[in-house]
Amino acid sequence: PSPGADAEAWERLWLRSRLVLHTTGHTLTCSLLAPCDLQAELVPCWQPVPTESCHVLPGLQQPAMGHGPQEIKGLRPHPNLCVQVWSSEQIRLTQCLRDGMLPGHPDDLLLLEHRANASLCMLEQDTCMPLASFHSMGAGHPGLLEQELQRDVSAGHCRQIWHPENSTGITLWACPMHKYVHARWALAWMGVLLGAACILLLLLLKKEDVKGWMKSLRTGYGSEGE
Repeated sequence: PSPGADAEAWERLWLRSRLVLHTTGHTLTCSLLAPCDLQAELVPCWQPVPTESCHVLPGLQQPAMGHGPQEIKGLRPHPNLCVQVWSSEQIRLTQCLRDGMLPGHPDDLLLLEHRANASLCMLEQDTCMPLASFHSMGAGHPGLLEQELQRDVSAGHCRQIWHPENSTGITLWACPMHKYVHARWALAWMGVLLGAACILLLLLLKKEDVKGWMKSLRTGYGSEGE
């Protein structure tokens, strides 16, 4: 049926349809199972938290073709990846991987690299924020260091989610956020331990001062008694 057909029949058709995702190695494929061919679009998106909105990945939309498995070329599986089915400007179906066996972590940051100038920005709330702006705002994930992320991307410590051979001129990277959180807490604990050591040292010095003062008092009383 066309989008202009009876609205109730159209809704019933979508209720009888489903989207199935398949992962094979570095390949992600989708199967749109429906009673008939549907005019729809496959839209990959990124959803770190299931209760939050799914951020659309720019430039990766493609038409849904038939009933068989359809590869989203260049997109590598990650636990935070989802695929939505859009039709008539509405989200009809959503399916997410959410597979703990896949490489990557739910708290990974998604970075977008423009191949033209190798600049990096972070996809956040359907916008791409420059790393320097994100760090200076102090919002979102704590302990984010622009230089460390750029170094990790250059060193290959981040996982490439989208191949650079695509025609959009961008590359998507998933960088492990837990690394920076652990580093931040390690520094915090070091600060706490250092502070505790300083306080203990001050108490010991104060105790020695008290001992010296008491000793001088005893010496003074002894000399007066003589």
